[in-house]
Amino acid sequence: MEGLDCFPVGKTGENVYFRRVLLNVQEAIDWYRALGCGDDRSPTPTRHEERNSKYDGIKIEISTLTDDPTWPYLGLPIGEGLFAHFFGRSDPAPFIGNTPARIHRRFGSQDGFDLMLADDKVMAFVARRLHVDLRLYREYLGSVALVVPDPVLKQIDCFMIPASADRGERIFYRFVPRAGESLADLKITTFDEQSHLLTDFSTRDIPADGILDIDKGDCIGAYGYVVAHQQHGVLAYSPPYPFLRQIGLNINPVVGGGATVSVPIGESANSPRMEYPVAQRPTFASQELIGEGPRIPNVDARIAIAASRREKLANAKQYGQRWFPDGSREEAMRFIQSELRRAKSKVMIADPYLAGLQLGQFLYAVNPETILVTLISSSLAFKSKEQEPSKTDEFSLQLAQLENDAKVAAKTYVLQSSILHDRFLVIDDTVWFLGNSLNTLGDKASLIVKLPNPYEVIEQLEGMLKQAISFDDYKKQQAKNQGYSS
Repeated sequence: MEGLDCFPVGKTGENVYFRRVLLNVQEAIDWYRALGCGDDRSPTPTRHEERNSKYDGIKIEISTLTDDPTWPYLGLPIGEGLFAHFFGRSDPAPFIGNTPARIHRRFGSQDGFDLMLADDKVMAFVARRLHVDLRLYREYLGSVALVVPDPVLKQIDCFMIPASADRGERIFYRFVPRAGESLADLKITTFDEQSHLLTDFSTRDIPADGILDIDKGDCIGAYGYVVAHQQHGVLAYSPPYPFLRQIGLNINPVVGGGATVSVPIGESANSPRMEYPVAQRPTFASQELIGEGPRIPNVDARIAIAASRREKLANAKQYGQRWFPDGSREEAMRFIQSELRRAKSKVMIADPYLAGLQLGQFLYAVNPETILVTLISSSLAFKSKEQEPSKTDEFSLQLAQLENDAKVAAKTYVLQSSILHDRFLVIDDTVWFLGNSLNTLGDKASLIVKLPNPYEVIEQLEGMLKQAISFDDYKKQQAKNQGYSS
């Protein structure tokens, strides 16, 4: 509880501060509820010996805060639905950890955190202390959270008891209260799910001894529960989980040390080399299956395989995965044109082989009054044989015609080094990955897909613009290299 952690935000002169303060329950709640009322101050430790006038009770600035949920209700973190398993992005409060707890949140303004979010070291400093990556959980920027441990239950055990000669399989619950607490006002609601069907939803009183034994006959489904207290509300929740029946144990000893292979990184004769380990082959294998399977046939695996296939098809549709077979050039062109018509604010085409013909093939579909058009090409697109007309002149004419006919003034840039290989089409905040360049999309079998994380690609493309030159400057440079001025 001593001292204060401080970390600078780059060279901005700003700092991020962290101080851990111990308060009694009522003082912590009073401080939490008083935030955002005008006279906001840092918390003051309950123990006098831990107080420091440099850090505690000093004026701080906090925006207006919005309660979620409505005070004094507390919420128990769940996934994307009552029957969903929450992990990763679906966990609304990863800072809680593995100990069950309810939370209340007060959300404030997210403005003013851009410099902090852009600094990797600062974000690591914060994540180590708050146990949350604020780049992923930006809703908590400028906000405060109250975490309340379960006041009644210390532990909940749940497991399956195998069938015997006179009884079928059972689910056994054991509820352990905290010292001095009673189980009298607790109820449990259990819900059973089998093959994507809700088969039972029952509410029971929790016995005074904390032991609940429920006959099921056969436990081949998934089983979840919610525990609620008459005064405190919902205290514990578990989404439906199946019981583990069997474990497959494979033992594959490997004899000898690990060999490595050295390979060049690139094609050039002077390419640097790298090493990687060769796959090791086991001399023999031992397989063992521990545990017994269900007494009756279980079709969950069959249903899961079919559901997984449907989910993959749905994801492909969501991300716009589109296959254009060989010889479908017109179909591919019409698809790109239709997507460009949907643009509301910006269009960016990044294609190292983007040339003049594609301007007429696609960009007349863009609304010139509301759309900012940016083109990123490369010197590869403007290489021509000696007898051919200059491709830079042809591109320049196409740009002028596009602006004259369609009023589309495209900001055009040229990458002079081969730093871009793939092709991207940015429409507002959506990024399409193109398997082929726009000039050949659909001529041969091609795939395009909408990327699930467009922001990384947009940031990288905008960074590439700093390494590019305008098309006008590139044209002047080419003319100078060829011994004439344009």
